[in-house]
Amino acid sequence: MKKSLFIKKRVAKTINFTVGISALALVCCGLVGTASAWGPERTTYTKDVPASYATFNSITNNTAVGDERNFVRVGEVGSSEPYTDEIEVVPGKEYEVYIYYHNDAASNTNTSGYGIATNTRLASAYPTKVTSGERGMISGILSWSYVTPEDPNNAQTGTVWDEAYLTTQSEESVVMRYKTGTATIHNAGAANGSILSTNLFTENGTLLGFNKLTGTIPGCAEYSGYVTYTLVAEKIDSELTKQVSLDGETWADEVTAKPGDYVTYKVEFKNTGNTTLTNAIFKDTHDDGLSLRTGSTKVFDVNNVNGKTIDDIIDLSGYNTGDAAAGALVQIIYQAQVGLDTQYCNKSLNNTISLAYNSADQKSDNATVLVACDDPEVPDEPGSTCETNPGMDGCEKTCATNPEMPGCQELPNTGPVEIIMAIVIIIGIGSGGYYLYRTQKTLKTVEGDVTGKDKGSHHQNNQDQSTPEQ
Repeated sequence: MKKSLFIKKRVAKTINFTVGISALALVCCGLVGTASAWGPERTTYTKDVPASYATFNSITNNTAVGDERNFVRVGEVGSSEPYTDEIEVVPGKEYEVYIYYHNDAASNTNTSGYGIATNTRLASAYPTKVTSGERGMISGILSWSYVTPEDPNNAQTGTVWDEAYLTTQSEESVVMRYKTGTATIHNAGAANGSILSTNLFTENGTLLGFNKLTGTIPGCAEYSGYVTYTLVAEKIDSELTKQVSLDGETWADEVTAKPGDYVTYKVEFKNTGNTTLTNAIFKDTHDDGLSLRTGSTKVFDVNNVNGKTIDDIIDLSGYNTGDAAAGALVQIIYQAQVGLDTQYCNKSLNNTISLAYNSADQKSDNATVLVACDDPEVPDEPGSTCETNPGMDGCEKTCATNPEMPGCQELPNTGPVEIIMAIVIIIGIGSGGYYLYRTQKTLKTVEGDVTGKDKGSHHQNNQDQSTPEQ
């Protein structure tokens, strides 16, 4: 098998094919694999009973490739393993796509013109990204114009297609990149070794041919050939972080600021993959209450180690840093001001940086500013002193100046109602005193009667008691 692959590689670089089908059989003997998804359903032929008009890849027992309907395959560059319908790709390796073509018309139909295909084109597509658990499809579509003996005045168009697949076990997506200038046609004619246009990867495809790439291919195996091109498997990965600071030195995911404060944002990006990221665009989006500070945006990278001030576009169209090679570092510093409106008090204002680049998913990170508003203070009047404003801070506090202090009591107000109540209370106190005096005197009289003492008092008391009768 190694000898077969060596022959294939050697012949692919040789301009002259002298044996036709025999040489092509040697070229393609490394191909194995079962039929993949192909179409459309069509009339098939054999190498012993070919078609009577121009039609492609419909022989089921081709000596070189077996069933021609399975004409798109892929293999690892530099490997001794044959081409196959499905292969697992690994970042850092290259893979060669193989697309076989053969006009199955019998050679004796070329003279009449029925066996000659015109405007023969090949279009191919490949997955730009292969993700674990999915199959990335490589397609090959052949199209051509022809006429048949049954309807020689009616030009028709034929189309056939086939597929091969790429898979990966990598946790990160694997990006597949076309290796520029590797799309090559191989046949026994003068066009052998010609580099094909990148129109190959468009819907209309690119013209094929035998001696010239004009789209004309006669029938029979000696005019058949194949196209190869190389895909490079690359790992795209990156790190993107965003932090915020009040002083430009201490960084965090969140800070607390006051209305009117300026906060500084730091964005850091690193290409941790093994391929260049193209068209890398950084864009800032932020909540209302934050506004970009004019002229504050600076970019630091390998070309601007001291920083480069850029236009104020990072929160508008975004900043395009261009291509970022594997291992590249980019840092962006800019400031924003917190709004003065009290509606932002005690709110979290979010700020997000996003990064988009070709053939990869968008990444983003964010930082937050918590707006804290102090309670308003009533300022002292200009020129105030402890005499004119004894309640000021630093002045001695007394019950006269601060009656609310503990231990201070407010004198009652005495209006008309309060005066009347005072008189009633005084009279009540006087009556009660007289009553108490009479009670004590009576008790003494009773005590004298019982003990025989204080006769004079007793008599006087009796005399007093007889007075009402006179």
